[in-house]
Amino acid sequence: MQTVRVEISKLLPNPRNPRRNFSESSIVELAASIEQYGLLSPLVIRRVGANTFELIAGERRLRALKFLERKYADAVVLSAFDLDCQLISLIENLQREDLHYLDQAEACRRILEEHGLTQEELAHRLGRSPSSIANLLRLLRLSAPVQSALREANLSERHARALLRLPDESAQLALLRAAKEEGLSVRQLEARVDGLLALSPSVERPNRRVTCLFRDGRMFVNAVLDTVRELNRIGVHATSRVNRLPGRIEITITFPEGRAKNYELQAKI
Repeated sequence: MQTVRVEISKLLPNPRNPRRNFSESSIVELAASIEQYGLLSPLVIRRVGANTFELIAGERRLRALKFLERKYADAVVLSAFDLDCQLISLIENLQREDLHYLDQAEACRRILEEHGLTQEELAHRLGRSPSSIANLLRLLRLSAPVQSALREANLSERHARALLRLPDESAQLALLRAAKEEGLSVRQLEARVDGLLALSPSVERPNRRVTCLFRDGRMFVNAVLDTVRELNRIGVHATSRVNRLPGRIEITITFPEGRAKNYELQAKI
């Protein structure tokens, strides 16, 4: 590796940078650190012309240097191909600051599509399990509005995976808002998803009877009633009736299908 002092104006941005959002406050904090202690880690670049370089890793450091109006920066020059550049950029972002899981997923998708790697090969290069890469890629099935809302709500990857089980975008957004406003844990969100899926109407079988076994009946009752409230939140008028009988609890939920029919679901515990 070769370390050089490069003119910042000669540095081209990395078009494959997996990070899409940069916190302005974190850039200011990093700039203050560089002002006091200097640039402790050089940028990573590659030569793309006689006097022109392309950034591979170090976007936050470069932005901080520009904030300080620095003219030059120390950098390590690599002879890297496009695949190597993408992998280095992704790994550098993962190691230095938490990269949003949706940005990770998009970066993995681009690498797979552009370079023909298998998920197993990519997982090996990133030092991850194939299942973790598969779970990341599944998140890209979520629509753009849902992905945007996930970023704004600052919910975890496990919250996002729970929403994947719902086929309807409006239901995903409604539950997402509830998770943010009520501070739902992953387990609480999964319980609401379970409830909504249990109440999904079936065209072939308009009347369904579901029998569920729970060690604590109160947990099931609360989950079902939460689901009824969620249905009303998303515009489906639903009513519930709880009957506590000797040795069992019966919950009846009624909600409309279209304009003519009513569905009735009864659960016994």
